[in-house]
Amino acid sequence: MKRFLVPIAFVLAAISPAWAQDIVIGQSVPLSGNNADIGRDMRDGALAVFAQANASKELGRPIKLITLDNANNRQRALENSQQLLGQHAAMVLFGYNSATNSLDALPLAEQNKVLFFAPFSGSMSLRKHPNVYTIRASYHDEAAKVMEAKRTVGSDKTVILHYDDEVGRSNYEASAAAFTEAGLPKPKGVATKRGAAMDAATIDALQKDTPHYVLATTQFSQVGDYLKAIEGKPQQIPVAALSFVNPDELAESLGGVARGTVVSQVIPSPRSSNQVAVPVVKSCAEALTAFNGGKLNYTSLESCIAAKTLLVALKKAGGAKATRDSVLQAMGTLGRVDLGGYALNYSPTSRHGSTMVDLTILSRGNRFVQ
Repeated sequence: MKRFLVPIAFVLAAISPAWAQDIVIGQSVPLSGNNADIGRDMRDGALAVFAQANASKELGRPIKLITLDNANNRQRALENSQQLLGQHAAMVLFGYNSATNSLDALPLAEQNKVLFFAPFSGSMSLRKHPNVYTIRASYHDEAAKVMEAKRTVGSDKTVILHYDDEVGRSNYEASAAAFTEAGLPKPKGVATKRGAAMDAATIDALQKDTPHYVLATTQFSQVGDYLKAIEGKPQQIPVAALSFVNPDELAESLGGVARGTVVSQVIPSPRSSNQVAVPVVKSCAEALTAFNGGKLNYTSLESCIAAKTLLVALKKAGGAKATRDSVLQAMGTLGRVDLGGYALNYSPTSRHGSTMVDLTILSRGNRFVQ
């Protein structure tokens, strides 16, 4: 039997040589540490889509997603980007987990003429770069939506919680601009250290001027520190958080403590009813179940939507003949991409496909409701 293995391999290669060469998509997310669950969802939502595409030979070449662990560390994210573009010859950089872990990849993407697609961030610190294309609204869009909703009930005074670094300050300015553009005073900003527990001085600063609410531009851990600190206190200033908070982790890690927290969402809800009524949510839920039996959440749904959009771009870029440069060029000419319940628009002058923002409230059963 062994003597037939090599000839058969040669025959298969001769019939379909292009299929043997992978289209490599490079991703850097946390697969270890406190954010490992988030990183795995970011990976698996895309893997589910690419597995289906490979099974049907949709592009004429297999798609290979290479996901490297950055442990939510900026230096490791840079090293991952270098490895993905060098050793792995990635055609696209895809689905990085934050603006902080994306910034150092942008000069590399420009140098290598590579598309940097669908970072899990609405930060303005990324969105001006010509190689960056997104599938989600900006943090400015999200802050404006929160501000408008709060004003209708008389809550027009806020304080903005942000990280004390380059990206955090950018997110503060983008969010504050939504208020000044509406004719309101610029909200005060209160900085907190990324990756550290919130201290008492920061909590006091958030409450000092008795704002109507805290607008959080941080992840769930800092929001949790604040909510736990004020639990049971006479002065309980509520929180409205941008999508960066990671709604899935907020609900799972804090539960009842975070009940009533408003969170802006930039993709459709993955709730069970949408898995029946909204085609893209249904498709992503089915793909994830088929891939690993997983349950769809906001993070894996966003990753699935991003992967579906990237498939459209890869096809337009030539499918099996796609190159780094052709994919980057194709993104700017995609026009309207309707995934069924979630539509995006791209053009040479518009690299950010969506401005959709919905507001949700964490309710009983740790579920987000609109």
